[in-house]
Amino acid sequence: MILAACIGHGTCSSWSDVRLLLALLVATSAAGCFSARDAAESGDDDLPFEVCAFDTDCVLAGPSCCECPTYATSVTSGWLDICGNVDCTPPTDGSCAPLVARCDRGACVAECAPQACDLSCPTGFAVDATGCVICACAGSSPPPQCAIDDDCVAVPADCCGCARGGRDTAVPRAEAESYLGGLGCPLDASEVPCPDVSTCDAAAVPRCVTGQCQLGVTSQAPPQLPPGACGRPELPPCPADQLCVINQDPDANPLGVGVCTPAMP
Repeated sequence: MILAACIGHGTCSSWSDVRLLLALLVATSAAGCFSARDAAESGDDDLPFEVCAFDTDCVLAGPSCCECPTYATSVTSGWLDICGNVDCTPPTDGSCAPLVARCDRGACVAECAPQACDLSCPTGFAVDATGCVICACAGSSPPPQCAIDDDCVAVPADCCGCARGGRDTAVPRAEAESYLGGLGCPLDASEVPCPDVSTCDAAAVPRCVTGQCQLGVTSQAPPQLPPGACGRPELPPCPADQLCVINQDPDANPLGVGVCTPAMP
């Protein structure tokens, strides 16, 4: 109510005020509630900490109502009500990562949104900084970022990072500092209303894949195309009743390909 009044009456002096109030709202709504992180620390798997049961219980959110969504939170957090009072929306020019809110074992998480793409790209589909495949062809000869896995380092892809419910990515080690500076995150992390539930994957480590830094699973074997891979001229076309869908198979994303998936009736 305080935030709605602040926004509605124009008494918020800056977006820092809005972000701070969003953080206070998240903290207030979490008070007295048992979170996934609490359960993990307690070691009691029987305690009811779920904040969602279905995907519809979750909604995408971001550092502010006007910026690209970078994580997911519960619909009961009040995010939608808050942003309904703000006269702006996230960019719609395709600059935001293609994310969708999911309920994963009782916690709201943001995942790459599967979508059909009928392009055929000589070097595969483009992959954005968050690891999501987009329906666009990758450059024919992207400059190499790395030679070995140690040339890359994992960094937050947004102002929350996976440790606080956001996303991580991998960048060249020498560019990590400038990349983090480019995120424009506030010095006071409490100003960003993150879910504060870890979404990190312990198996995801920075790797050098075909000269590009990506988060992936450590393996000595070269990455293999998944069954039904599609999206490159040398790959067989999908059957007539199937579509080439990107972000459907996590093994396909680092390789910039989709997988043939039965079309929805």
